[in-house]
Amino acid sequence: MRIDIQLLPFPPSPENLPQKTVVVIDVLRATSVIVHALSHGAIEVVPVTTVEEATRLFKTFPRGSTLLGGERGSRKIQGFDFGNSPAEYSPEKVRGKRLVLTTTNGTKAFHSVAAAEGVLVGSFLNGTATAERSLQLGRDILLFPSGDEGAFSLEDVVCGGMLIDRITRKSPAPVHLTDASSAARILYQNFEGRLLEAFRLSGHGRDLEVLGLREDLSYCAQTDVTNLVPTFREGIIRVS
Repeated sequence: MRIDIQLLPFPPSPENLPQKTVVVIDVLRATSVIVHALSHGAIEVVPVTTVEEATRLFKTFPRGSTLLGGERGSRKIQGFDFGNSPAEYSPEKVRGKRLVLTTTNGTKAFHSVAAAEGVLVGSFLNGTATAERSLQLGRDILLFPSGDEGAFSLEDVVCGGMLIDRITRKSPAPVHLTDASSAARILYQNFEGRLLEAFRLSGHGRDLEVLGLREDLSYCAQTDVTNLVPTFREGIIRVS
């Protein structure tokens, strides 16, 4: 098994994706929100790239069945039910509902890797479960941090490093790490037990604190609060 991580969020070449498991990571906050919402009873999440697409798609579903969530500039989109803070997606609000979600980075990332054999949703919240599922699938793995508007994202790569560390420790066979994967693993080991510190060092983490969203950082820094591993397939994210 070979594990690679894409340190910059450029769309991979489609010919490099078949026969691979890809894990999309957007810790602050899209993949954390997706894992949180599904673990609290949402039936599915439909990630889309634009606000206009989200609004159009929302209107195609039966009234009362679907909620709109997302952000631009880390702020809730006008007219949407939710922003991009996990705490907004309470069980009382999302249970039994479909969620159409659009964010600056994370929701685009899923469509960038749609040609992969399997696409998983990764975060610190479901880190060990995601590592175990990736290992069980038995394919080469590409970790895809969604980045910060095209730039390197510290918190996403640290999360990728955690997955690499978990997979390597649990694998019964040798695991080949690319140089990028080895670097991500070392970065995670440096912040192990201090994930909130990594968030506060990251540019996006600092921006969220300025906006008064410090609680989002604390929530998203939790590890292994759920065993759910959502899967993106044919444009929809569900718990497989």
